[in-house]
Amino acid sequence: MAKKKRNQFDVDEIYRSLRTNIEFSQMDEEIQVLSVASTIPNEGKSSVATNLARIMAAKYKNVLLVDCDLRNPSVHKMMKISNRSGLTNIISEFQEGLSINSYEGVQQVQYDGGQTLTVITAGHRVPNPSEVLGSKRMGRFLEQARKEFGYIIIDSPPVLLASETIPLCNLSDGVLYVVDAKNADKRKVRAAIKDLKRNGGHVIGVVLNKVDMSDENRYGYGYGYSYRGDDDGKKK
Repeated sequence: MAKKKRNQFDVDEIYRSLRTNIEFSQMDEEIQVLSVASTIPNEGKSSVATNLARIMAAKYKNVLLVDCDLRNPSVHKMMKISNRSGLTNIISEFQEGLSINSYEGVQQVQYDGGQTLTVITAGHRVPNPSEVLGSKRMGRFLEQARKEFGYIIIDSPPVLLASETIPLCNLSDGVLYVVDAKNADKRKVRAAIKDLKRNGGHVIGVVLNKVDMSDENRYGYGYGYSYRGDDDGKKK
């Protein structure tokens, strides 16, 4: 097996395990809308969101990925798709009862395995992202999306840089919190997670990104995860 294919296989296996953990976290309550958040930018939350959505789409039908990081959108870059129209455009013209798939900013991404992932990129830049994501229209948009999609993965803005992250997470059934294992400030991570929980966010687990996974003890990329953890990241 070529090295590139082997690395992709390893990544896919990690995300399948993450998917399984999310499935088991739904024993008491269903998680249909999942926000992926982080403390600050560049911790890998967008990579986690896009890869998780892809792996979810490999098993389930009607999976939707939404880029809600309106200040620094990156889903369209990672997936190499257009951002000419997206979430901000849809919210500006949203009408109750109208199917999500009828809007111009909705794109279908096909993968080699035959699965289809529905993607809504961030769309046109707006001067007031907090007002867009905290609006009643955003809430109604997610209500409509719940009727049409089995899973909705949201790439949320970083908690410490965007006031709209907390109300957005409150619209979700759960929050998957991404932490840069190499560079994260533990005090800021604890403070951000406490802030989310204090304001009603349901943090279902933590993903440790950029973990050293090599036998030679060199820095590399990998993922670890802990579910139902406390504020120090310890498993309960």
